[in-house]
Amino acid sequence: MPTLVHQLVQSIRRHRAASIAVLVALLVVGFGLALGLQRAAGDARADVGPERHRGSLARLELGVARFELSAAQGEQIGAAAQRDEAQHQVATLQEQLQGVQQLLASTTDLVTLQGPQIEALDRCLNGVSSALNQVSVADAGASRTLQATQLLCRDAQAAISATPPG
Repeated sequence: MPTLVHQLVQSIRRHRAASIAVLVALLVVGFGLALGLQRAAGDARADVGPERHRGSLARLELGVARFELSAAQGEQIGAAAQRDEAQHQVATLQEQLQGVQQLLASTTDLVTLQGPQIEALDRCLNGVSSALNQVSVADAGASRTLQATQLLCRDAQAAISATPPG
């Protein structure tokens, strides 16, 4: 239905100038006919002729006004349909935005939770790497580093499993 109304409005817009031109041409022709009939009617109708002419002009103006009103109503219907469609699109986008915001909030919560876990695991892995480097160069301190690293790795395991370190 909105497309039919839109097509009607477009048709009225396209043919508005032609319709007004036809109306103006009819007005000019009608005016000419009215003058010719006035002259032919003689003096007896001299007083009645101008009033008829004014009535004809008034009817013609009324017809033009009705045509313009109809065109404006068609435009209003088309604008209302566009407004309704835009409101529907806004509602749909708002629903999508709420979904994205919820996903972002849950992702933020997950990142907040995993940040300390990653840091604890990083300390554990750095300790293991240091101990292995010491072993590779036959450093006697590798055993102490490995023991200290064992505590770091327990903390990492506790952070990952969400249990307090023991």
